[in-house]
Amino acid sequence: MLHDRVIIAGAGPVGSITALALSQQGIPVTQFDTERETPTAHRAATTHSSTLDLLDSIGMTPAVLAQGLKAQFFQYRYRETNEVFAEFDFARLAGETNHPYAVQLEQHKTVAIAQDMLRAFPDFVLHREHRVTAVDNSTDQVRVVTETPDGTQRDWTGRYVIGCDGGRSTVRKSQGIEFPGFTWEERFMIVATLFDFEKADNYRYRNYIADPEQWCSVFKIPGPDGAGMWRNLFPVTDDAPEEVVTSDDWIRARYDYCFPYARSTAIVHRNLYTVHQRVASSFRKGRVMLAGDSAHINNPLGGMGMNSGIADGLNLAEKIGKVWRGEADESIFDRYDRQRRPLAQKYVQAQSIQNKETLQAKDKSAAHARFEELRRTAEDPAKHKAFLMNSSLISMAREAAAIA
Repeated sequence: MLHDRVIIAGAGPVGSITALALSQQGIPVTQFDTERETPTAHRAATTHSSTLDLLDSIGMTPAVLAQGLKAQFFQYRYRETNEVFAEFDFARLAGETNHPYAVQLEQHKTVAIAQDMLRAFPDFVLHREHRVTAVDNSTDQVRVVTETPDGTQRDWTGRYVIGCDGGRSTVRKSQGIEFPGFTWEERFMIVATLFDFEKADNYRYRNYIADPEQWCSVFKIPGPDGAGMWRNLFPVTDDAPEEVVTSDDWIRARYDYCFPYARSTAIVHRNLYTVHQRVASSFRKGRVMLAGDSAHINNPLGGMGMNSGIADGLNLAEKIGKVWRGEADESIFDRYDRQRRPLAQKYVQAQSIQNKETLQAKDKSAAHARFEELRRTAEDPAKHKAFLMNSSLISMAREAAAIA
């Protein structure tokens, strides 16, 4: 059956926020997701200043602030001495953003906020446990095939399709769009605990621990009841099997090395995953567009992935709205590719790679040079602000807006 609507594959943060922005413009949206409900596994949790500014435009920011933890500072520490060698203060961004801070909030809660707001729109529908299996991109419409767990297949048609279906995107693959890049040798282990790092040693809500042998990170999130929970990220530098890396013994050894004062803490959650750095060769092919992880993926250091993906989705929703209302023709979607794809490489990929290399430099002299450079950056007011403009993606947002 023919529907003059936008079809979105994926109901994560990017897909849900894009659906909300479209719905608020009166555009019918059909959304598909493979999961029965939003996964609550520990994934993205940092919402940057630039993203909060974007979420102002669709009315989401108040709920994000109400549920999240406001992070004014973030630190870099030496693992061996626990000395803070660089601290950055988002207050330096006053006048550049409505929100000179970051917010720590689990991505499934951000999704819930968007989906709750979407319930107000009768022309929005979310079909869960519908896996997109094919996308036919024709001149005047797009046909999508979905499959449910019982094997039932169904055809859907719309004016446009947006792939927000992750790094293994079926939408991207269906269009033959290449996904060049590389996979890091290390895997990443996320561990969640109730140990209070702030009380134990004055940790901020976002902290990076540098060490040539074993870097790690410490972040605070609201947790299931909002009372607070801490995440630790550890690299897995060998090819040990998953059952070894996820064991209590392996995790305890990491705590003994990085946080010896926290070795008795209870492990609430553990999650092992492979990390990639990739950018699609195009973010648009005909009536099919890509946003978020389907368009670009990166390591999680610095919180670049979800934030840049939300910026993708809201940029695209604005352009679809202009075409829908007859204010622009479809060539505007080429501008979406020009604005988002090169800058994903320039900012998201470059910054996340630099973050990782700063923490893990193997050569001690090279590591010392990187740490000293970061220290000098934090101590110099102009460099301090410039660093935050990049790391919070404000510079990226402004450069993208200037691209015709």
